[in-house]
Order: sequence, then structure tokens, then C-alpha cells
Amino acid sequence: MEINWDIIISLVTAFAALAALVLSNRQMKLSNKQHLFDKRLESYIIANGLLQLYRENSKIIDYKTDEPIFSIEMQFAWLTNNSYLERITPAINEPLYGESHKELLKKLESLKEVSTKIKFVFSAEESIILGDFVFCYQKLLFTMYQYNILLTKMKQVVEDEKISFKEAQKLVGEERIKIELETAFENLKCQEIQINRNKVEEKIKKQIML
Repeated sequence: MEINWDIIISLVTAFAALAALVLSNRQMKLSNKQHLFDKRLESYIIANGLLQLYRENSKIIDYKTDEPIFSIEMQFAWLTNNSYLERITPAINEPLYGESHKELLKKLESLKEVSTKIKFVFSAEESIILGDFVFCYQKLLFTMYQYNILLTKMKQVVEDEKISFKEAQKLVGEERIKIELETAFENLKCQEIQINRNKVEEKIKKQIML
């Protein structure tokens, strides 16, 4: 019986092409899985860093007072005291000026992106809760920054007009921004409570390891 080499060669070629396709598909799946793992891990590390900063400092921050919050710069430094946020710490000392102001705006935008990314790369309710925590954190930082701008203005009014801080508070509308500051802090507090109540950190870690 004569062997038809053309058919054999065609079959071998077809099997080789199929094997290459299967291998390529498998490599693509592994690559996608690795990419998802990297994105999840990166987002979690950032969010976890914010959680740790909040937990370390939340009990010594209080905005329920009638007095001006002269410690706002120190509190901002506490809440930006990690490697991810350290470059924006100087921004609170010179609001609206210099490179630190630009760095602050970029970092706040980056935090918004992290908040959104968490909701996409993770699933279920825990992704919403953790993403909202990050969003609330950046909102608090921005409101603290705004308050310090107002505080600087208030100090200038006291010096120029020779009036008390209590009088200056009314002139510059300090109470309104303080309410915004208190609201931003309470919103962050509520999100952290939700994280604890729903065991979000544990669930997020499980998703990372899948």
C-alpha cells in the first residue's frame, strides 16, 4: 500500500497548528490572570495603606468643636504619612503654590482612579465598599486642604482687622467649611465601619488569591 505523504504532512501541519493555538490560548489566559492579579494586588496595597493610616489616627481627630482647627496641618501630615502619599504632605503648608500643589491634585485624581479600579477588578459588594472608602479618603484630604486655605485667610483677617478669631470665623464663613470637613470625616468613618462589619479585607484577599 502506497503511503500518501501529502495527507500525512497536512495532518501533521494541522495538528501542529492546533497545538500552537491551544498553547497560545493557555498562555493568554495565564497572562490575563497574572495581569488581573497584579491589578488587584496593586489596588489592595494602596487601599490597605489608607486603612492603616485611618485606624492609627482616627481617634485623635475631632472636628466637632466651635474653635478653629489649628491642628489641621498636623492631621493632614498624619493621614498622608506613607510612601504612597508622602509627596503631597508639604502641600498643606503652602496651599495653592508650587509643585506640591500640582502633586496634590495629581495624587487626588489618582486616588479617584484607584477607587474606580477597585470596583472593576474586584467583584461583589466588598468592591463597592472598599472603593467608596478610597473615594471618601481622597475627599477628606481635599476638604482638609480647602479648610487650611480658609484658615490661612482667617489668620490674615485677624491680623489686618485686629479682631478676634471668633469674629473672623463669621467673616470668612469658617463654619460652613468645617461642616463639610466633619461630614467628610464621618463618611470615611462609616465606610471603615462597613469594611469591618462585612469582613471586606478578608473577602478581598480571597479574591486576590483566586
